[in-house]
Amino acid sequence: MPGFSIGQKRVADDAPVYFVAELSANHGQSLDKALETVAAAAKAGADAIKLQTYTPDTLTLKSEAPPFVVKTKNAWAGRTLHDLYAEAMTPWEWHRNIMQAAGEVGLACFSTPFDATAVRFLAELEVPAYKVASFEVTDLPLVEAMARQGRPMIISSGMASLAEVEAAVRICHEAGNRDVAVLRCVSAYPADPRSMDLRSLEVLRGLGVVLGLSDHTRDNVAAITAVALGARFIEKHFIVDRSWGGPDAFFSLEPSEFRSLVDDVRTCEAALGHPRFGPSVEEQNSVAFRRSLFVAREVAPGQVLTCDDIRSVRPSNGLAPHHLPAVLGRTASRPLKAAEPVSWDMVGAVAPLPAVTLRPATAADSAVLLAWRNDADTRAQSRRTGVVERSEHEAWLDQTLSSQNRRLFIAESGGVAVGQVRLDRNGPSTAEVSFTVAPEARGRGLAAALLKAAEGPAREWGTRTLLAEIRTNNERSIRAFKRVGYYGFVERARAEGSFIDCERRIGGYGS
Repeated sequence: MPGFSIGQKRVADDAPVYFVAELSANHGQSLDKALETVAAAAKAGADAIKLQTYTPDTLTLKSEAPPFVVKTKNAWAGRTLHDLYAEAMTPWEWHRNIMQAAGEVGLACFSTPFDATAVRFLAELEVPAYKVASFEVTDLPLVEAMARQGRPMIISSGMASLAEVEAAVRICHEAGNRDVAVLRCVSAYPADPRSMDLRSLEVLRGLGVVLGLSDHTRDNVAAITAVALGARFIEKHFIVDRSWGGPDAFFSLEPSEFRSLVDDVRTCEAALGHPRFGPSVEEQNSVAFRRSLFVAREVAPGQVLTCDDIRSVRPSNGLAPHHLPAVLGRTASRPLKAAEPVSWDMVGAVAPLPAVTLRPATAADSAVLLAWRNDADTRAQSRRTGVVERSEHEAWLDQTLSSQNRRLFIAESGGVAVGQVRLDRNGPSTAEVSFTVAPEARGRGLAAALLKAAEGPAREWGTRTLLAEIRTNNERSIRAFKRVGYYGFVERARAEGSFIDCERRIGGYGS
């Protein structure tokens, strides 16, 4: 895990977010204001104060030629670079005083050098880290000079391409310095949150560095988001009072705003927490209100349990809801009272059904299948209620027998055909089941037996859940589906009329 220490505090994934208050030009060329800023930053929750170490002449030329005049659309527009830097610079003779004041209030103090003389000057002051400005990240000789000092390197990516960032990190490594943080940064003042592209942090993580954000936006959203994406180092420009004015005042945070940033990020850190599953301490009392199985109405001993008798409701005193398919279709082992939590001692054996076997249908079954399809009661309960012509039926049967997504079975009892069962695959692990009991076999309780028999070939087909659609007025079929453990009966209006959808899980959950 990449990480390093700045002073007494660690900067790493397993450490609290490290906050840096950037003094920059927010001192108005007054040492007293600079020292006041240090004290205010400590009270606002900063871990460090950062300076910038340069002179106008180490940054630019004193010229009014067009290339040296600022053309940005902010408070710097129209000024020459030399004049801007002359106002903004922190006098070098202040550095020791500021560092001493920072130490007295528990802050680290480090700086951004802009040329080799500044690097040597800061080395003499024994700064605990070096910051590479976003505009200087491509100045590899300068980056190398900093890295050779053996102190942590904080690199603002700014306008740099990924290749340029990689080059700067590589130069640090080649200099023997692997204590590197790379900060996502948009070198605009102020920066628009929409331009931050914070998912870049996910790419930068591949460099094996500590992640961070040098944030020039005016609110806390970007910083909080960056922390959620893994940033552990946050830098913001800081000023005691924006009314002091100065080149950086318009996009700097005042103490109350910086404190709000720190507090919001600490809340974000707490919310991120650690990987955890199961109830937290706060959730322990809520566990009692999870769903479980309860008796919904009085049930006599030996009565088949259906979804009208057993329901999944709150609270959690009964069996877990995933046991519902295993409970339904069995008999009650004793009298059950309404609102009684379900336990296994209430549940008896599977209710007995007439013996039925299924065999795959063939073309030889065409005549009997057509007769069953054209039975008046069958048509009345089907989606299609009209008479089926023989030619149409034969085409349907040919297509059915050759389909990879449909299976048609003839049900037999005592060697006699008593109906048909059809399975239609409609998902990776779901199939719709439909059945017909032969007219001459009705009244013998065979409907439930056909549905139960369908579960075997459905499992062999990879089906875990059987679905069904029943006309609302087809009470006999509804009773049959309930008797073998179907649940979730929901009425739906369709073009062909009103239907009820239901389902049954036949494959164990998690198996």
